[in-house]
Amino acid sequence: MSKKDSLQLWLLSTPKRLVAGLFLLAGAGIALVLVTLFIVAPQIAAMPNQDPSEMNRPQSVDKFSSTLLVEVTGPDFRTNSTLRMGQAESEPTENPDSPAQTDDTTAQNSETPNFHSTALNLEGIKDLKYPRSFSNVSEMTARPTPSRSLKQTPTPNRSAAANLKKETIESGDPVHFEGMQAFFKDLQTGNFGAMQRSCWLITPEVFTDRYTTPPAQKALLHALSQIPKATDEGVSWKDSDVEVRASWSQLGARYSCPTAIYGGKMDSVTPEDVSYLLARIMARSSYPFNGADSEENYPTLCEKWSPPPGITKYTPEAARKLRYNEEGHLDEDTFKALQDLRSESIHLYAVKNTYPMYIRAAHSQLEEPSAYFFRDKDGSLCLGSVVNKS
Repeated sequence: MSKKDSLQLWLLSTPKRLVAGLFLLAGAGIALVLVTLFIVAPQIAAMPNQDPSEMNRPQSVDKFSSTLLVEVTGPDFRTNSTLRMGQAESEPTENPDSPAQTDDTTAQNSETPNFHSTALNLEGIKDLKYPRSFSNVSEMTARPTPSRSLKQTPTPNRSAAANLKKETIESGDPVHFEGMQAFFKDLQTGNFGAMQRSCWLITPEVFTDRYTTPPAQKALLHALSQIPKATDEGVSWKDSDVEVRASWSQLGARYSCPTAIYGGKMDSVTPEDVSYLLARIMARSSYPFNGADSEENYPTLCEKWSPPPGITKYTPEAARKLRYNEEGHLDEDTFKALQDLRSESIHLYAVKNTYPMYIRAAHSQLEEPSAYFFRDKDGSLCLGSVVNKS
């Protein structure tokens, strides 16, 4: 075959080869698209959000992949919120034909009910006596809540220690109810600032929701006007909406801060609850929320710490019980871990989403640092352990 014939043959066969190549290329592209859609994309979508720095840490990928750990979310995140109580009666329907209120004082007086006629009901318990002996510690003035940028510094020599009042109450001593009367008076007059300064152990978010809204104030005063009942734990006032429980230690305090239980259920734990407890613990090494806020007076660490396998299987370090040093402070690494934890939004994870339960607080399922808590069915929350960054 001459060179001329060979050239003609090549020119005639080139379009066929080109078409075959294009078909092969298109087939490879379609296969790549199918693999991406049905294999790669679902795996990427299933991955949790995490920082790029975490991507190079393969040991943490399955650290918290247990199906036992569930995030504490949903409609019971804050159960039976008083912000939803009496919504229909607290938000009257607007009438466009009615003239607008121009006098702020008149509007305020028309919206604020008169509670001065109510009184704290002590029927049947005026001669009540304490069944056991205990000590109560309080401080005359409370400090404002510190910011998230808490620093661990040596506790200063505080002259405010003179304001501390420690009283030993013996079994058989009469209950005088001065603390409950003081609480009732502030609730009655709407002096919520004084109430919150005295009830500094209550998370501010909880305090606002459970005590200061108009429906809450009305419900609490109505409940406290009912005939009380003495229990093994203290005294309880109850109506159809709310139960007010005052423990023996609260009844013996200079200012009582009873627990408000709406709808027969304790509040679910929230990130605000754990963040507030961590802030109190951290503040003790510098300027405590209150001069009386020490581990001896108000325990924050779990007395016994034994998290279930659902947690320790994936994080063995969580089994180590957190302790204070001889000065009553946290070690530097733990303090830094709590500072890092509170610097961003906290998510809560639990072995089971019912109480009592063990809770992990962290930025995400896969990320450290994390703090581990125990929440009992009575609502008490304690810190068990802290795991630093790996």
